Amino acid sequence: MADTCAILLAAGKGERFGSPAGKLWTPIAGKPVLLWAIERFHSHPEVDHIVLVGQGAELPRLQDIASRFSKITAVVKGGRERWESVRLGLDAVPEGDRWVLVHDAARAAVSADLISRVLQATRQTGAAIPALRVADTLKWVDEDDMVRATLPRERRQDGQRWRTMAVQTPQGFAVDILREAYVRFDHLQNIPTDDAMLVEGFHPVTVVPGDPQNIKLTYPEDLAQMERILTGGGEVRTGFGYDVHPFAEGRRLMLGGVQVPSPRGLAGHSDADVVLHAITDALLGAAGLDDIGTLFPSTDPAYRDADSVELMCLAWERVRQQGWLVVNVDVTVLAETPRLRPYVSAMRERIADALQIQPDRVNIKATTSERMGFIGREEGIACYAVATLRR
Repeated sequence: MADTCAILLAAGKGERFGSPAGKLWTPIAGKPVLLWAIERFHSHPEVDHIVLVGQGAELPRLQDIASRFSKITAVVKGGRERWESVRLGLDAVPEGDRWVLVHDAARAAVSADLISRVLQATRQTGAAIPALRVADTLKWVDEDDMVRATLPRERRQDGQRWRTMAVQTPQGFAVDILREAYVRFDHLQNIPTDDAMLVEGFHPVTVVPGDPQNIKLTYPEDLAQMERILTGGGEVRTGFGYDVHPFAEGRRLMLGGVQVPSPRGLAGHSDADVVLHAITDALLGAAGLDDIGTLFPSTDPAYRDADSVELMCLAWERVRQQGWLVVNVDVTVLAETPRLRPYVSAMRERIADALQIQPDRVNIKATTSERMGFIGREEGIACYAVATLRR
C-alpha cells in the first residue's frame, strides 16, 4: 500500500557555498547534486511519493526535472525559512500517506540503508532521526574568532547520561504528528533548526545510527568529498548478457520495450524482446543471481506472451534488493532488418524508465552482420548487453 512520502528540500540559497549557480545545481560526474538526491529516494522501494520544494525562480527548472520521475507528485514553492518550506511541502503530501521523510537535498549521498533505518523506526515510534556521536570538543567562538566557552559532550540529567549528537536527515514522522507539531510550535519564540525540534516537545523522537558518508554540501571544500562518495564508493561489478531469436510470421516485433514496424516479429515464449532479455541477463549476472531462463522458464504458461518490460522490472527488483544501483547499460543489437536507428531514442527512454535511471545511462547501438551468417540471411536478431552496477 502506498503510504510514504519524501519531502526533498531544495529551496535553500546556499550562500555559504559561494556559487552563483547554487550548490544543488553543481554537477558531480556530469549530474547536478539535486538529481543525485532525487534518484536516491526515487529508487527506494519503500518511498511511494516525492514532494520537491524549491525556490520560486527555479520552479520551471524543477518541474522539468520532476517530469522525468514518476514518484514526484508535486513541486512547490518554498518559504524564506527552512521550517516554512517543510510546512509548504507537508501541505502537498498526497492524501492517504501516513509517513513522511523530510530530507535536505544537499545530502545527496544518503544511502538506501539509512532511509530504511529511519523509516523502520518511524513506523514503530511515530518520529525518528539519524544522528552521529560527536567526537570532537565543541566551543563557542565569537565574531573575532575568540573562544568564549567550551560545550560538554556529555552531561548527567535525571539520573541519565546525555550525549551530544550531530543530527542528519532524512527525519521521519507520522504525517499527523508533524502536522500537529506545526500547530503547537511557537515560531515567534523560537526558530526550529530541524524538524525534530518541532516534535520533541510533545512526542518522543527516536534516534537511529546515522551515516558518516551522509554529508551535507555546505562549503566548497565539501564538494570533493561528496564526489568521492557518490562516484567512488562501493563495490562495482559488470555483467554480460546475450540473447537471440529467429523471425516468426504473425508476431509483433518488440525491441527495447518498443514496438518496431515490421512484417515479422520474433519467435519466443514471451514477447521475445531480445534487447530486454539480454539486459536482464546482464543485470542478473552482475549481481550473481540466476539467469532469466531460470527465473522465468519457457515451460511456465504464466510467461506466455509476457511483456519483457515487466520481466526485466521483476528481475531488477531482485537485483536492487541486493543493494545494487545501475551505473550504466550498454547494448549492441545485431539485425540486418529492419532499420533500428529511428527507434533507438524511444528504446533508451523506455529502458531508463523501467530501471528508474536517466536515459544517458542507457546506450543502444544497432549494427548488421554485413550479410554474413544467420543475421545476414535475415533469419533473426541477436543482442549483446553489458550492465555495470555499484553497491
